[in-house]
Amino acid sequence: MPEPEVHYQDIAPDERAMDWRVTARIMADRVLMKTLEDSQAGGEKHAVVARVENGELVEAWVSPEAAVKKSFPFAPVEQAFAAYRTGRGVCLLLLRDNKAVISINGVR
Repeated sequence: MPEPEVHYQDIAPDERAMDWRVTARIMADRVLMKTLEDSQAGGEKHAVVARVENGELVEAWVSPEAAVKKSFPFAPVEQAFAAYRTGRGVCLLLLRDNKAVISINGVR
């Protein structure tokens, strides 16, 4: 069965609490943040991709910029990577209900 098509849609006001919960959980995950840091050590930008179902984090992984842009060819993704500086935060792509949203979050 083919994967459903994902489209870009900003976080709706009623999704902001979920967004914050997921973001906080990802940024508190020391193994994931260490993986991100190690992956970017050579200078290549990466994002944390997080799959959310029913408002809960199901899985998260680190993915290189080129792979994220290829899989999610949306202008906001391009813009986020252009603005993102490694070591100064986390570039986060949330996937929920066949929708994608990207943000840059400061390091704790």
